[in-house]
Amino acid sequence: MSTVFLSRLREEKKFLQHQFPLVSATNDPPTTYEGFLRCERGPVKELADKVVWPFTEYVQMHRFRLELPTEYPVTHPVATWLTDISHPNIVPNLRGVVCVSVLGKDWKPETRLPAVVNALYFLLVDPNPNDIWNHPKCFKAAEILRRFDFPRRGKERAPAVPSDIVRFNIIELPKPAPSDTVRFSISKRAKEEK
Repeated sequence: MSTVFLSRLREEKKFLQHQFPLVSATNDPPTTYEGFLRCERGPVKELADKVVWPFTEYVQMHRFRLELPTEYPVTHPVATWLTDISHPNIVPNLRGVVCVSVLGKDWKPETRLPAVVNALYFLLVDPNPNDIWNHPKCFKAAEILRRFDFPRRGKERAPAVPSDIVRFNIIELPKPAPSDTVRFSISKRAKEEK
C-alpha cells in the first residue's frame, strides 16, 4: 500500500469517527467499518410512532458494514446491511445489496466515507420505492411506502394526487460469489442421535 493511500485511509477514519461515533474501523489499516444507524425524526419517525409498518423498523438501531476494495477510492465501498429490515432498497445480510447511488453510478474518487454513511442514513429517512430489489420483502415495503408518498426528497409535503400508474425499477440481486457460500456436513453420529 502506498503511503498516500494509507494517509487517506487514516484521515478518513478520523473524520468518520468524529462525525459518526457509532461507526468504527474493524481492522488496521482501516479498510472495513461497522456501524449503527437509525431514523430519529421526520415523517418516518411520525409514522413509526403511529405503529405503521415498515416505518417501525426504520427507527430501530441497524448495523451495517462498509468494505473498501483494494481499488478504493477509484472503486466505491461495498455495503452490507447486517440487521433484518423490510426496505425496498436493502436486502439484509447480502454483500453489496444496498441500493444507493453514491455506491454505484454517482461514485467519485473524491467522495469521502462520511458521505457514504450519510447516504445509508437517508435510506432510513427517505426510502425510495421506485428502485426496488427483486426480493419479496422489498416489494411489500415499497407498496406501503408508495401509499405514504415516499420518497419525500424534492416533493412538497402535500399528499400526492392518486394515479392509476405506478412507475418503479426492479433491480436484480447480484449472483453470490463462491466465497459467499457456507458449506457444512452432518456427521453420521449426529444423525443417529436424532
